[in-house]
Amino acid sequence: MNSELDLENLRLKDWLEPPQNSDRVWFQKRGRVFEKILNGMLSKEQMEPRTSMRPSGEEIDGSFAIGESFYLLEAKWHSSPIPASSLYAFKGKVDGKLTGTIGVFFSMSDYSKEAVDALLYGKELNLILFGHDDLILIEEGKIKLREAMRVKRRYASNYGQPFYPLKTYLSELEASSEDTTTRDQGASWSILVEGESDVGAIEILLGRCGINARYNVVAAGGQLAVAQLAEHLMSNNQRHVAAIVTPISDAELQHEQISKLIDLGVEIVELKHGVEDWLDNYVSAEYHNATFMLTNRNGKMARRYARNADIEKLRSDNPTFERLLQKLQGDAEDRL
Repeated sequence: MNSELDLENLRLKDWLEPPQNSDRVWFQKRGRVFEKILNGMLSKEQMEPRTSMRPSGEEIDGSFAIGESFYLLEAKWHSSPIPASSLYAFKGKVDGKLTGTIGVFFSMSDYSKEAVDALLYGKELNLILFGHDDLILIEEGKIKLREAMRVKRRYASNYGQPFYPLKTYLSELEASSEDTTTRDQGASWSILVEGESDVGAIEILLGRCGINARYNVVAAGGQLAVAQLAEHLMSNNQRHVAAIVTPISDAELQHEQISKLIDLGVEIVELKHGVEDWLDNYVSAEYHNATFMLTNRNGKMARRYARNADIEKLRSDNPTFERLLQKLQGDAEDRL
């Protein structure tokens, strides 16, 4: 093995941010690192990986095994979230294999909200998705890859959803292990957003609002995944769940999703725009004009807007968001 890519010294976190003026060679090298690390994760747990790097250097094909079950894999690390077209193409490959074959997609660049939702319109769900946070948690030893596969497969079987954030699963485990005294100190909230790019912006907003409650902001993976994840959480004794939802082009489908959240008793923040566009309404024209040409990789623009938004006006204009803040703050005070 090339000493430059010695597996012992490779960490995904070390390759998250490209250096300034990175050329194609750097991204190809990162792709080779990703292949080595992914192979290492699979080999470490005796999952018999067989992978190969595509000429582009940023995409990996292959397969692996768990017992007598075999899985196709595809892995990508691009500068932008994986679009629906990439998942469709991979699904097409899986559809052409032995009946019952499951494909597993590993993406260090996460997925567009539309990509995950698009899979739900198909006749058969045969993909399981791993995102950036999932892979980091596995690399850090917070969860084994075999266990991650088991919980993601079970979630897909129960709810017909290809994506289940491992952060949510680990939070559930932590909550179940808390003693009664700890639980009585105040409720822990799960705040669901649609995409990974929304998580950082909402966390920044909550921090700026001085919220000290116990909460996790979790990406459901798409607009059509929020209600299912809320149902799963509440069926597992998570009593305090909020959802920040944005418009779906299909009004009937939007109504169906909102109705399900209401029936579940979820605290709903219904926005009239996507998170980035919503926040853009609360930054000054000068700030908007000064930043609109900057990179927007992985939700950076939404996070910029969250740091610079007029919080008082935002809270005044959005009563459902303000109500969520009041509930969070009330729970924080109950812990004191």
